[in-house]
Amino acid sequence: MPGRFVRSKIAELVAETVGSRHARENLKEHGWTEGMLIVIAQHDEKLTDIMALVVVHQPPVLIATLDPENGDLCFTYVIIGCSDLELVEPYAEDKTIKDLYLDASAAPSITFRVTPLMHSALAHALPPMRGVSGVKYPGLPTAAEARPA
Repeated sequence: MPGRFVRSKIAELVAETVGSRHARENLKEHGWTEGMLIVIAQHDEKLTDIMALVVVHQPPVLIATLDPENGDLCFTYVIIGCSDLELVEPYAEDKTIKDLYLDASAAPSITFRVTPLMHSALAHALPPMRGVSGVKYPGLPTAAEARPA
């Protein structure tokens, strides 16, 4: 099928989020800038695999995933390659991106490391964006309420 491609639910929600003026402002409050890479990840993907993708691109990045229990869109802001950070023990090999998000949600930010990174990294979890069928996210205006751009 020429001209067609498959998009995941996460990618659709990310596109919808980045397309919303209100949501972009929310993301900017947490360090996102226009043009910043957003890595799409399934909640159960190994953190080492996701961090390999982050390293390839110029961090910082946002990592987007869905909470499988409630469908919340979860963003984790990650900065790597800072040699000034304390070198911490690497996460266990079986840790997932959801584990990183949950750990980062418990504090303003966390220092973490994965094997084989030589430096620690910082992660900051953004508040989850709740997605309900037919409703955007709390605090976002509906299409009827939104003013023309």
